[in-house]
Amino acid sequence: MMRSILKMKSVAWGALVLVVVWLGFIIGTPAPWWTYTSVFFVFMMVFCHLAALYIYKVSPRASRKLDVIAMIMGILFMVAFIVMTIASA
Repeated sequence: MMRSILKMKSVAWGALVLVVVWLGFIIGTPAPWWTYTSVFFVFMMVFCHLAALYIYKVSPRASRKLDVIAMIMGILFMVAFIVMTIASA
């Protein structure tokens, strides 16, 4: 079930739209530049996964590499989110 959801382009596009909306909300707040690191990592995660979905039929190997990069960006997002949460407390 989860695997089929991850393979849907519409879900990936929805996630990308949500990230852009999130970025739109925080861009108006007066905050230091490092507060955007978590948004950058989650944007790159979603973008790489979306690119992997579109490139799969052309090159499955490149698609797997993009998904690995997306996973790494997701891990970096979690680390950045935890560090920012601890630093702001």
